[in-house]
Amino acid sequence: MRRAALAVLGLLLLSAVAWSEDAHVPETKIILEMQAAVRADDRQWFAEHLHLPVRYYGQTNRIIRSKEWFVQHYDTILGPALKATILAQDPVNYLKNYQGLMVGEGSRNIWLDDFGDPGAGVPSRYEIITINNSD
Repeated sequence: MRRAALAVLGLLLLSAVAWSEDAHVPETKIILEMQAAVRADDRQWFAEHLHLPVRYYGQTNRIIRSKEWFVQHYDTILGPALKATILAQDPVNYLKNYQGLMVGEGSRNIWLDDFGDPGAGVPSRYEIITINNSD
């Protein structure tokens, strides 16, 4: 009886670990994609993941209203310090709350929100809603 109970407990623990890993897949995936885009200096990846309008808080505060404007100002918006913070983000340990998913820390971060609906069969689609790049 005790062995059976331990076996059931072990299976429950294994399924809980598998479930928790699966639950983080979309978040981990978007963080890894963002880090790859930073390494490749892929402006288009960022432009394609903007959920316009995007709030930007940096040396100036503004609303980003077009992908074209973002691409032209990419070097200013995602400066070296913000890029370093994105690359330092652990893709498994991140902050996610009612405001969305934060990549980065402190005053240098990017916030994304999931515009998919996995429960309705629409896959997760994280898009950038806010960029913070200030001291």
